[in-house]
Amino acid sequence: MSKPHLGKGLQFPINGKFESSEGVDKVLEDLQALLLTNFGERVMRYNYGCNLPSRIWENLDEVAEVGISDISEAIANFEPRISLIEVIPTIDRTIGAVYFNIRFIILDTNTEVNLVFPFKPSSQLSIRS
Repeated sequence: MSKPHLGKGLQFPINGKFESSEGVDKVLEDLQALLLTNFGERVMRYNYGCNLPSRIWENLDEVAEVGISDISEAIANFEPRISLIEVIPTIDRTIGAVYFNIRFIILDTNTEVNLVFPFKPSSQLSIRS
């Protein structure tokens, strides 16, 4: 059973099925939605998002540098269920991607999570062990 502060709702991404999600899974899905949302995409919440997706055509070095603050600010402003530890970018020039290693603690469960956000077209978060 999930803790009430972690949330419950539709699974993201939807992938053609309407399934529910709750607990830690919901936090991870909401974080993915936050990081993939550009400013201005949410009705009545113009400042919601990360704005990182809008940088897809910028220089990889600039994306790696600015991405740290983009991700940190988005989490600080819109994700009160977690406490950010660090964001570390790694550039992969062979495929033109920046991998953001995002370490944080889920506050209600005191669980440390290490997520990798691959900054490239069709990005999705993945858990790295």
